[in-house]
Amino acid sequence: MLTLILTGLRHRAAALTAIIVAAGLGSALLVLSGAMFETGIRLSAPPERVGGADLVVIGDPSYTMLDREGGKTTDHRPFPERHRLPEAVVDEAARIRGVAEAVPIRFYDSVAQSSARASTLTAQSWASVAVSGLTVPQGATPRAGEVVLTAAAAGPLAVTDGDSVALTIAGRTSTVHVAGVIGGPADAATVFLTDDAGGPGDGIDALGVVLAPGADEASVRRALESEIGDVRVLGGDARGAAEDPAVSASRVPTIVIGAVFGGIVLTVLATVASGIVALSVRQRSREISLLRATGATGRQARALLVGEATIAGALGALAGLTVGIPLAHALFAVMRRSGLVPDGLQLRVGLVPFAIAVAATSLAIWLAARLAARPARRSRAIDALREADLPAGRVGVTRRLLGGLFALGAIALAVITCLMPPSLVSATAGPAALAGAISAALLAPVHLRLGLALLHPVAGGRRGLGGLAHANVRSRLVALSTITGAAALVVGVGAGNLLSQALLTTAAAEAQVETITARAVIRAAGGITPEQAAEVAALPEVAAASRFVTSGGWIEQPYDGSHRDRPWSLRGLDGAQAHAVIGNEVVTGDLAALDGPSLALPHRAAEDLGVRVGDTVGVRFGDGARADLRVVATYEDLPGYEHLLLPADLLAEHTTARVPTTVLVAPASGTSLAALMSALDDAVAGSPGIVVGDRDALDATLQQGLNVNALINTLMLLVVLAYAMIAVVNTVAVSTLGRRRELALLRLAGATRRQVRRLLLAETALAAATGLAVGLVVACAAVLPTAVAVGADLLAPLPATVLFGSGVAVALITLPITAAAARRAMAGRPADTITRAL
Repeated sequence: MLTLILTGLRHRAAALTAIIVAAGLGSALLVLSGAMFETGIRLSAPPERVGGADLVVIGDPSYTMLDREGGKTTDHRPFPERHRLPEAVVDEAARIRGVAEAVPIRFYDSVAQSSARASTLTAQSWASVAVSGLTVPQGATPRAGEVVLTAAAAGPLAVTDGDSVALTIAGRTSTVHVAGVIGGPADAATVFLTDDAGGPGDGIDALGVVLAPGADEASVRRALESEIGDVRVLGGDARGAAEDPAVSASRVPTIVIGAVFGGIVLTVLATVASGIVALSVRQRSREISLLRATGATGRQARALLVGEATIAGALGALAGLTVGIPLAHALFAVMRRSGLVPDGLQLRVGLVPFAIAVAATSLAIWLAARLAARPARRSRAIDALREADLPAGRVGVTRRLLGGLFALGAIALAVITCLMPPSLVSATAGPAALAGAISAALLAPVHLRLGLALLHPVAGGRRGLGGLAHANVRSRLVALSTITGAAALVVGVGAGNLLSQALLTTAAAEAQVETITARAVIRAAGGITPEQAAEVAALPEVAAASRFVTSGGWIEQPYDGSHRDRPWSLRGLDGAQAHAVIGNEVVTGDLAALDGPSLALPHRAAEDLGVRVGDTVGVRFGDGARADLRVVATYEDLPGYEHLLLPADLLAEHTTARVPTTVLVAPASGTSLAALMSALDDAVAGSPGIVVGDRDALDATLQQGLNVNALINTLMLLVVLAYAMIAVVNTVAVSTLGRRRELALLRLAGATRRQVRRLLLAETALAAATGLAVGLVVACAAVLPTAVAVGADLLAPLPATVLFGSGVAVALITLPITAAAARRAMAGRPADTITRAL
């Protein structure tokens, strides 16, 4: 049997190419998915500023959700900010056996300006130089009013020992002298401060641990985790996560993209591969009948078909491994440019993704072949001979049952989506479209038969080429239904998810700024002080100016079940100026009372929590700190996009930057935007690191983090288009080239090449049009519930553009391939073609 299988592979390489290509693409994409997943698990970020520490201790970057009784659950969410450590951990770590030195590390954002230029630099406390991995020359220790620069920081500033620079930290600028330049140009650009010259805020950002000679690293790690508690101990390449909290925050998006994308690839691969393998089996019905007539059993015929498809799938899977790595690096570069992952995070691919890709792809092809080859085992030789040319378009009971179940699942998910809050819509809208598309692919012959009945009058009834095309499609229903399923996949999964995500992203982006009435924004990399904000507010062109801080957090007391999936969006404002820069209508209390340990709640949230003005609410900030805050006001907010309002100073203390970096500016009455921008530019002229922008700049700031689902859906669309192309190429090429004799007879009967080509194009168009219609219905499972949940307008230009584009994509996939296959099938003289066939 193995010899027969290998012989069939050698002589049927062209027919099995589609299986090889589909398996190769699936394998490559699964390697990509595995690489994303493994990168999220490992979080490898080689250290640049703490490379001299054997171990680095940081606050646990994952928040443990609480239950109704206040107990910890197994549900974890990433902290939006750097989770700092109390200063007491320095002494606690130093007492652990095997620890030679415990060094506190603090990071600050700063802007340094020399006579040459200004640079945004990371500042560190001088104590942390002991674990920086840099060689410090004798006498380079900075004193009051001095700093030490690395060569990478001093070079762009064009400064050296003894020069002066203007250094801005926490909004305050002072002139400091360069006490020394250390390191080389390849080291991180850093400015080292005296330990008492940092910005505000308690706690340390990380703890560098140097092991004593002969100490066991694993033992010290366990001791640090058990005795300090609520920490994460990093070693090796993972130490870079201490320098940038975005590394730890990247765990969720990379794992989500890897897991979701991998599941989509497997689903689409199994759906498309089943059609490809089934078509390959049907094209060999005459050959199988001959095998049965010469004594082969049904089991042997099935083994032959399954063996050939499985070996072809395995070969394609192995070939796809070489493509997976470049694809993973390309995707990771896109994620880095879009800000989904930080520059320090490294892509990691081990052997596990390769093994999973080969095993999963081969298994999918094997299962598809087993299902497709079932008729070969049950059929009799004489039945196979009778059905060799035009097999009946039957859909098995199992396929009908699965198609119906997936259709019901799509309907159920669509109904659930309508009841979801906007922030959770993507969790069910995408799976609804995917389930509908799988149902469409499974029931494609049924849909095509229905489409033929509906399109019969349009096709010209029983006359002309349209009637002949209608009859041909009806006689080849199962084969051409692959085109219907491919078109449904493109429109349903691709356009449906793309449009659904576009509606979600647009609604979320508009909600972020809808309640902000300020017309201009000032951003300062080194921070903004209250005095600077007051100077801006005092300008004649300015009606109000409020410092603005964004973060995330959770309400712990009383119990809040509304944000189990994500933190509350926290916004910090100067209470006295808040009413002039935001448009939320106050229901009770006064936003001007936002000062000290206080907050304002959306009115609906306050009612759900059972709190009123004057009550106390327990809040867990994004950096892990907890505080009891007094409710001073309630206000109306956009349902599904609510925010908590806090004093800017209070919230800023619990952010990674520690200080506000943004000011919202409202113009005075009668002041144009141009006059306002000009006045602000003049006011900040000469201040290093401060830029003025309009609402577009504010939009860009607030909309960060909205791109994960958009990237997933874009990848999904590309995968669906690729597999649709493979399915259509295989279906059209195999079925058209297998009809050479029939097409030659048509030409001998008087049909021209152009008429035959038009006939084939009409057949493909009927199948594709049916798939397009089915795909539109599938897309509605995602688009309509999303529009209901977010209140989107389906008559806007975007939905029409996406739907029109999906139709064009289907046409570009199907029609050119059909024309090319027709040209190849009609090559040569008709008489020669018939002679060769006989």
